[in-house]
Amino acid sequence: MRISIIGGTGNQGKGLALRLGKAGYQILLGSRSKERAEDIANELKEKNPDIIIEGLGNIEAANKGDLIILTIPYTSIDKTVLELREAVKGKVVVDTSVALVPGKPPSTKRVPEGSVAQKINNIIGDEAKVVSAFHTISAHLLQELNKEISGDTLIAGDDQEAKEIVSIMAEKIGLRPLDAGPLRVSSILEELTSLLIGMNIRFKKKSIGVTFTNI
Repeated sequence: MRISIIGGTGNQGKGLALRLGKAGYQILLGSRSKERAEDIANELKEKNPDIIIEGLGNIEAANKGDLIILTIPYTSIDKTVLELREAVKGKVVVDTSVALVPGKPPSTKRVPEGSVAQKINNIIGDEAKVVSAFHTISAHLLQELNKEISGDTLIAGDDQEAKEIVSIMAEKIGLRPLDAGPLRVSSILEELTSLLIGMNIRFKKKSIGVTFTNI
C-alpha cells in the first residue's frame, strides 16, 4: 500500500513516515514545496535505506497514494483540503490534526464543525472516508526508531471498513488501536493531544501516551 503523508515534512509527518516505512508501507511524503519534500525524503532514506519513500508536492502525493494521512496545521486546513478534494475521492483520509492554541500548556481551539476531523469531512464530502487517529502518540517517540512504541491510539470514524484499515496500520507500528466510535467523538481525541503535551511539560517527559485497561 502507498501511504501519502500530506504536510509530511513536520515532526509528526516524519515520525509516521519512518514508522510506517519500517513496517513495509511505501511512503509518499507531501509538502507545499516539492523541493522540501524531496530533501526530507532523501534525508530519511539516507539514514534508513530499507524504507521506500519519495518526496512530492501535496497534490501529486495525494493522487498517487492509496491512503492519505493529514499532518497539517489547523490554519492550513481549508486551503490544503480544498486543493486535495479531487485527489482523495474514494480513499481513506486519516486526520491527525489538532486546533492547538499556543501556550504552556497549549489549549484546544473550539472548531465550529465540532472537530478538525469533522471540518475536513465537511470540506471533502461523502466521496472520501475520514478517520481520526494517532493523537496519543508523540512525534518525538515516532522518530526514535531505537525505542519500541506501546500504548493505545483511539480511532474515530463513520465507516467501519476504513477504521479497520487504519487499525491494521496502527498495529503494524506497535500501537493498540481502539475503536472510539463515530467521527463526532473526534473532538475528544483531538483534545487529548493538548492534555498530553501539558503532561509532558509538567512531568518533564517527551512521550507520555495513553493505555486503557480492562478491555
